[in-house]
Amino acid sequence: MNPILEMAKSRFKAKKVIAVMSAKGGVGKSTIASLIALNLSERQKTALIDLDIYGNSTLKLFGINKLHEVSKEGIEPFLVSNLSIYSIGGLVGDHYVVLPGKDEGNVVESLLGLANVKEDLVVIDTPPGMGEELLTLSRVLDPEIYLVTLPSKLSLKIVKHMLDYLFDLGLKPKMILANMSFLNTTNGRIYPFGELEPVKELGEEFDIRVECLQFDPSIEEFVGRIQDYNGVLKEELARFLICKE
Repeated sequence: MNPILEMAKSRFKAKKVIAVMSAKGGVGKSTIASLIALNLSERQKTALIDLDIYGNSTLKLFGINKLHEVSKEGIEPFLVSNLSIYSIGGLVGDHYVVLPGKDEGNVVESLLGLANVKEDLVVIDTPPGMGEELLTLSRVLDPEIYLVTLPSKLSLKIVKHMLDYLFDLGLKPKMILANMSFLNTTNGRIYPFGELEPVKELGEEFDIRVECLQFDPSIEEFVGRIQDYNGVLKEELARFLICKE
């Protein structure tokens, strides 16, 4: 028996977990996960767990530059108002990490098992792709999955492979979030990655709801203080979170 794995299962047994995933990097997954967590934390205490071993994007988005404290109850969170944040970056600092594939799952298990998560609502920012971390996640949790993509042809080809993989694991996403789908301008709507029909067809093929999110260039100004952002992307995410309840 793996004691850390059993501890992780015990910690999250009664919690609602939202896992934000992507088939590839660079699609805005960590930003989306952070904004979902911030929206939810406005209604109840929420935990955000960044499991990306290599990116540490969440801490950079919130401007957190310190290490987690550890108590007898486990790894203590960084607190941003009603949001508790846990990150592998809060354990190793702002350094790159190189791990063999078999050790990636062990790191994920350890953070999930040792994090002192008291909140009943948890948002998890998963690493991009189809690595050992997702297998570990499926052994520990039964998450509600939001799959983030760009509506580009390349992204959608990779997303289709990931959907096949998730279905093989018995995990069906609740929603596909097509990030940066369009930009509203004074001259009308611009579609930087082309028309949105392909992503909608993908949702129909797998019977998954699709939400097309607009691109907000101003969000770049909030890197390091994402908690202060209240623009259209956060509003759109709040809308579908309310609608699905």
